[in-house]
Order: sequence, then C-alpha cells, then structure tokens
Amino acid sequence: MFASAPSSAQVAAPGEHDGRYGDADSWRSKEFEKDWGLGAINAHHAYARGLSGAGIALGQYDSGVALDHSEFAGRGHVSLALAEPGCVSDPGVIVFRGPGRCFSTRGDAPTREFSFVYPARTAPYQYAGYGNHGTHVAGTMVAQRDGVGMHGVAMGSRLVTARFFGDTIYRWDQGADGTWKRAAIASSGVGGEAEVVTDFYRQLSEHGVRAANLEIWLPIANSPQANTLAAVEQTYRDYQSSYDAYMDGAIRHGIVNVVALGNDSGRIANIYPGMAAFRPEAQPYWLSVANVQRSGDGGYVISPSSSICAYTKDWCVAAPGTLINSTSIGGSLQGQIEGELTGEEALQIRLGQAKPVLNYADLSGTSMAAPHAIGAMGLLFERFPYLSGPQVRDVLLTTATDLGAAGVDEIYGWGLIDLKKAIDGPAQILKDSDVVMDRAAGGLKVWDGDAWDDWRNDIGGPGVLSKSGAGWLRLSGDNAFGGLKVKQGVLELTGDNRYPAQVEGGTLLVNGSLTSASLPVRAQGELAGSGRIVGDVLMQGRVSPGNSIGTLSVQGDYVQAAGSSYLVELASDGRADRIEVSGKATIEGGALQVAYAPGQYLLGQRFNVIDAAGGVAGQFAALEQAWLSPFLKFGLSYAANQVDLSVDRGASFASVARTRNQLAAAGAADRLAVGQGLPQPLTQLFPEQALAALDSLSGEGHASLRSILLDDSRHLREAALVRARHGGGLAGEGEGAAQGAWIELLKSGGTLDGDGNAARNEYRGSTTLLGYDYRFDGGWRLGALAGRGRIDSDNGRLDQGRIRGTQFGVYGGRHFGAFGLSVGIAVARQSVELDRRIGFDGFADRTRASYDADTRQGFVEGAYRLQAGAWGFEPYAQFAQVRVNSDAFRESGGAAALDGRAAESRVDLSTLGLRFDVGLKGAQQDQSWLSLRGGLARRHAGGELTPQTQVAWRGGDAFSVAGAPLGEDATLVEAGVAARLSASSLLELNYSGQFADEAHDHGINARYSLRF
Repeated sequence: MFASAPSSAQVAAPGEHDGRYGDADSWRSKEFEKDWGLGAINAHHAYARGLSGAGIALGQYDSGVALDHSEFAGRGHVSLALAEPGCVSDPGVIVFRGPGRCFSTRGDAPTREFSFVYPARTAPYQYAGYGNHGTHVAGTMVAQRDGVGMHGVAMGSRLVTARFFGDTIYRWDQGADGTWKRAAIASSGVGGEAEVVTDFYRQLSEHGVRAANLEIWLPIANSPQANTLAAVEQTYRDYQSSYDAYMDGAIRHGIVNVVALGNDSGRIANIYPGMAAFRPEAQPYWLSVANVQRSGDGGYVISPSSSICAYTKDWCVAAPGTLINSTSIGGSLQGQIEGELTGEEALQIRLGQAKPVLNYADLSGTSMAAPHAIGAMGLLFERFPYLSGPQVRDVLLTTATDLGAAGVDEIYGWGLIDLKKAIDGPAQILKDSDVVMDRAAGGLKVWDGDAWDDWRNDIGGPGVLSKSGAGWLRLSGDNAFGGLKVKQGVLELTGDNRYPAQVEGGTLLVNGSLTSASLPVRAQGELAGSGRIVGDVLMQGRVSPGNSIGTLSVQGDYVQAAGSSYLVELASDGRADRIEVSGKATIEGGALQVAYAPGQYLLGQRFNVIDAAGGVAGQFAALEQAWLSPFLKFGLSYAANQVDLSVDRGASFASVARTRNQLAAAGAADRLAVGQGLPQPLTQLFPEQALAALDSLSGEGHASLRSILLDDSRHLREAALVRARHGGGLAGEGEGAAQGAWIELLKSGGTLDGDGNAARNEYRGSTTLLGYDYRFDGGWRLGALAGRGRIDSDNGRLDQGRIRGTQFGVYGGRHFGAFGLSVGIAVARQSVELDRRIGFDGFADRTRASYDADTRQGFVEGAYRLQAGAWGFEPYAQFAQVRVNSDAFRESGGAAALDGRAAESRVDLSTLGLRFDVGLKGAQQDQSWLSLRGGLARRHAGGELTPQTQVAWRGGDAFSVAGAPLGEDATLVEAGVAARLSASSLLELNYSGQFADEAHDHGINARYSLRF
C-alpha cells in the first residue's frame, strides 16, 4: 500500500512565437533555425517539454554586453559593477598609463577597442569600435524568442553579466610578407585580481546564479612545452592565487563555471578550462567546451581551430561553435588621445561621440560553443530544480552523444550535448551523490502516476545514489550503477536494477526488479511495491507490498526482524497484499498491521499474506488492527509455508445487549454457525445497528399477539355480563318466563405501549355476536352466544398480525332483591398469522407464520342495585380468569425465520366499580323509553402480564422472547344510551374504554335486542 504525492508544477501556456508542447518539430521556427546549434543539441525537445530556462539566472564574465539590444529587452537582465578596491574612474576618460589607471567596469558596457594601423612609409591611421565578444555570447545564451532574428538556448533565463576585460589600444603592423599582425600596446586593466574575482562570485550568488560562462585572461607561464600538461600545471603554480580565486568562488557559492577550451587548433586545453585539474574538489564545478562544426554527412566533427579536451575530458563536452549567428554590436566612437602611444608616459583617451550599431553576426570559436553549453545548463536547471549545480552538470555530461573514439576521449570528452536525452535524467552516476528531492520537476509532466520526477534513461556509473528529501523520484530505466541508499521520501524503481541497495529511511518502491545480494531495510525505512527483489531481505523497518494491493516477490530469504512492521492492505473481494518468498521466511517478531478497504468482510474469510517456498519460522509479536466492527476482528494463523489472516469473531452480541429480548436473541445469535445466514451480516454492524437488528429478529410479535388476545377478551365478557344481569332491560324483574335474542356489532382498537423491551403494538378489531337467553320463572336467566371477529395489529418492529376467531359462550344471572349475581364462561378459537419484515444493513428477509390459538375465560360478577327516582346506581365487583394458548409454529422465510414452541398466558382480573343509569320519559309516559348509562371502575390484573414465547432460528438454540405487557392497573370507563323501539325491542349504543399506563383500549358497540 502506498500513498500518493504532489505532482509537477504547472507550465505556462505557449507564447505567440512558440511551438506546441509535446511536438518538438513545431519549435523549429525560422528564428530557431538562425542558430543551427539549437537543432544540433536538440534544444527543441526541451522546449516541447515546457522548458525555457524560466526562473534561472546565468552569469557571464566577458567583454560586456549591449543589454539595450532588442533581444535582451524587458527581461530583467542584471549588469554588475566591478572595480579594484579604492578605484575611482571618470566615465568620460579611459586611463591606459599613468596616475588614475585602475580596473573598473560595468557588465552592460561593452569594451572599447582603439586600433592604430602603421602601413609602411605612411602616417598612422586610427579607428575605434566596440568589442563584440560578450554581446555575441550572451545572445546565444539568453536572447529571447520574439519572432525576430535568432534566440538563445535558455531563452527564458535571466542574465547576470560582468565585464572582465578593460579597454584596449591595438597596433596593427604589416610584415614583409604582406600579412597584418595585431598587438596590444596598452590596456585599462582586467578583472583578474583575487579581490575582484571574489566580489564577482559574491554578486553572482546574491542574484541566484547557478552557472557562469567565463571568458577570462590570466598570465600563462612561458614554456617551450606549452602544449603539455606540465606546462599548464606550471602556469597554475606560478599564478596560483589568481586561479584559486575562481575555484574558491565556484566551490563556496555552488556555481558551475563553463569555460571554452580555446582556439589553439588541436592543442590541448589551456589553463582556463583546465585549472580544476589541480584542485580535485573544484572539478565538479567545471565544464569545458570544445567547438564542433557540421561534417556535411549529417554528423558533427571538431573544428580545426578548436583545442581538444585532453586532460579536461572528464568535464568536457562538445557544442556547436562554428559560424554561429547571434547578437552583435558595431559602429564607431570618437576619442582624443592624450599622451604618447609608445613609451611609459601617461596615456589616456578622452571619449567623444559614440555611434553603436546593434545587429546580428556570425562568429566562430570555442567561445561560441560555450554559450550553447551554459544555455543547455539553464534549461536543465529548470528541469531539475532539486539538483545541485554539479549534479546538473553531470546530467549534461553523461547524456551527451558520443563522438570520436568510443567513450570519454581526449578530443570530444563526453561528446555532443543532447538535450533530448538530458531532460530524462542522468545516464551515469559519476560519483557518490545525494539527490535532495525537495521540489517537483520543471516542465511538463509526461509520466504516469504521482512521482515528482521520472528519470527515464538507463543509468550506469560507479557512484552511489542517495535519495533524500520528501519528494518521490522514479527511476524508469534499466540501471546498474554503484549502489543505492534511500534516506527520505520515495524512490521508485520500475525497470531492471542491479546494484547494492539499502533503505535507511523513506520508502523504496520496487515496481520493477532489483538485484541486490542483500537488501537491509532499517528501522526508519519502508519497502513497498509489486516488483521482484533478487536477493535476501532484512526487514527492520516497515514492509508494505503493492501500490494499494499487490504482491512483492523476494527471490531469496526474508527476515522480519523484531520491532519491524508489515502493513498489509485487504479488499473485501479476497485480495490482499502478499510477500512471496522463494527461500525461507523467518519472523522474529514485529507487528502485522492491517489496513482494509471499504467493503463487507465475511466471518471466516482468509487472506494469504506470506508464502514461503522454503518454509515459515517464527511468529509476529503483535497484530495491530482497527476492527472491522466490534463483532469482527482479524486473526493470524501459521502453516508450514504460509501465514494467513482470517476474519474472526470479535465482541459477542450479548456484550452490547441492553434489554431482555436483546440479550436473549444476542446469546442465541452468538451461538449460530457461521454459515447459518445471520452471523455474517450481523457481524458487519456497529452496536446501535446490532441492537436494532436483534430487536427486529427476536420475533417478539408472537408473544405480543397473546397480550392483544388477552386484552381484547373483555369485549365478549362485557357483552355476556350485560345480558346476564338483566337482559338489556327488556325483561324486568317480577315478570314471568321470557326469552330474548340479540345481535351486537363491535368495533374496537387499542395500544400496548411496550416496556422498553418489547415494542409498541397497535391493533384494530371488529366482532359480530349473536345471542339467545331465557329467563326462568325462578328468576334465573341463562343464555348462549356465538360470534366471529378479526383483529389486525402492527408493532414497532414492522410486524403485522392478523387474527381471525370464532367465539362461543354461556352466561347466567339472577337477582336476589337488590343484589344481582352474574356468571359466564367463553371459548374462542383463533387463527393467527404474523408477517415480519426484517431489514438492516446488508440483510433483508420476510417471514410468515400461521398457527392456531384459543382463548378461554370464566367470569363472575356481583352487584347491588340502588334506585333513587329515575336514577339507578349499581356498585359491583367482578373477577375473571383468562387463558390464551398458542400452538407451535414454523415461519417461512430465510435465515431470520423462527420456529416457536406452544405457549400459554393466564391472567386474573379483579374489578371494582360503579354503574349508573337514568331513565328519561315524558310527563304522560308510564315507562322510560330512553335511558342513559355510564360507569367507572378500577381493574387490577395479576398473573402472567408479560407473555413469553420460546423461539429459535433454524439451526440455532432456543431463546425466550417477551411481548408487550398488559397494564397491571387500569381505569375502565363506559357510557351508553338505550332506546326502546317498541315494547319488545331495544337498541343500545355503548362505549367502553380501558386506560392504563402501559396500554389503552376502546370499544364501540351497537346491540339490538328482541323479546318474545
């Protein structure tokens, strides 16, 4: 598993005169082709990658630059002022000899050259102009791409220029053979003093300069063997302080010096490009440049005028330097000579009118080759902003196209600069190098993934590459250099790699192959990827196979040391990180850390995390995990050749249960077999979800239905007792034998509120009763009734119940004066159906059960009648016993279906109350034809108020579940009206209600009675 990192910075859109990104040939405009050297070094490939040298400062020490040339306009180029300590100069006067002569220059003021020609036997002829060298070199370095003239290699870079050369007076003489020779007879000085050079590098550093092109002149020892290394070294020894100033400045400020080899027609490089040969610590900061020209066959060959790399070959490249078109300055200037040209007397020139002409010119020489090299460096500084100057120089060297003899040779050094290859990273690690990856690559990102940079060349060389910094560096080629050390960040390998490697910190991401006899991963290091390691691995840090999920192959032995960790990522589809070892895997402890992707992990699922053909020895000391849910965790198992992770049970369901039903259901669920169907989805839940699921699964609705039957039984009981007491008022006391028939239509409904264990239940019912009774002469009234009814119920668990029942009963009653006695028994046979809908995350089921039940009750009531005019009052006491029996059942459905045992509930009901009635009649009526009735009572219930049912899931243990309880104490309210329709018929409308803390019930009935 591996996390991503930031990608490359954004690149500005191409300008008006630019080509298209990704299309190198589109950059070969007319302006581009003006300098054939741009194509020769493949600069167009760098431009197509979004590189221009933008943000890079390049230095120059030369003859001054005409920065007012249009090619340098608006670019923020910088001119440095240099001077000997204490030098004060007059800008209108050039002092060549005598008082006031000292070195003082500005980088934007090209040198001035005064020439005196001495033809034979004629008077001297004078002319004056500007030194063009620095301006021409600067154009090749940084001239802008504006659709006019030519443009420089690093066309987006900023120039920081200083002037080394002073102004010069030359004498031209024609020899006897007719040739002309030029000799300097006076100079205003050069910037070679150590103090000036030190200041030069200081100023370069202040402006952020990464490399500087040097065109300098220093003393050279007189030696008959001037074309030998010994002569060059002698020069260095004779004037060491002067030369050391340049090398000290480069080293101190990290600036690479680019120096032309010289134009000595095949002789060895002079002291300027070669001085670092005598200071090895300065060599990484030196780059010497030979001049090549086109050979005519599409290739390139060294110019006959160029010196050769010779002893500088290890830091020497070749670049185009013949007939190079670039910026130039010409024109004329005037001045008045004050003093004698010859001799030792004071000599100065007072300047007059200047007429510079800015244009373009073709020049040749190694001085024209060197700016191609430093311009290429500017592009590579932008491309590799995290590399040091010497490291960028090595990229330039090692990616050059070989010319001449194979390898690094004394003519061409490393060969011709090739920016097409260089922009893909080094081709060799020349010395031990630490790459500090602290920022993303410059230019366009042309690789896949989240790496900050991708070195795509094959890399060799003797050096060891160390990777530091937080960034992500990828090596895509096939590499075989001196070694690899990963210290920080990410180093990714995708090709074939063969070298000793170690991980001291950061992450080594192997997605190709790595052949290393041993690969130690230290405590702060990490090994990741889906590649192959050929060699033994010692894991003291962390291993994390894959790029997300994958297999890391070790062709050797693998040791997981104490204190280390193995981070394994899992996916719910069975995929897992894995280490595949061809040898032996030794586990000396450490921790296995589990990270899992979202998904459903199933109880009993297994994941192979280590497979070792040579066997597995030892065990992990710890298994670190974030549990999938409180009810699932991972476990480790070890076999002879493998280590597996398994999904095991975590906490029990019972450990989170809160109510009696939850605890009972949870205990049974804990004991279910893995394959039963419920454990898998239940174990995916978190506690609150699990509690709701257990409530839904418990089947408490079956028990609650018995409470509903118990509660609803009162309506039949009340109907029977009303008839037993006095026949509804149609057969009065003292009359003879009489018989009557009646019919009652009842609508009822109620709620059992639940008790926090069982859910709330609501029910609705309707019943039709038919009855017949007979009053004997002795006063006893006996009757029978029968009826049919239905009840529909719903509860908070989404259960739906349906009860269809047939009811039978007998009743009797007699009055003993004011005291009345009523008794009865009744039986109901019911058909019960319960539909349950069970749903929670990852599971859904519907179950149905159909079974029979019966309700039996017996009841007795005693009442005493008090009459006060039209009002009658009747205190009473009532006792009833009700029993409900339900048959065993078997639900249809899936894994949530229950089997239930037969169950019984018995309740004793004791009631004390008062009824009243009042007859209403007109003034002329003898009897009341309309009466109002009411009543108020208190009922106490005893016995099994909370019904219970034994249930079990298929293949599981039985558990007891409780339904919604009946109210222990309730208030009964009744009200009604009775109207005589005739002397033998009566119509009654009645309401009765029962109110308790735990429940309430309402009933409305209409009863029609007929006496005959």
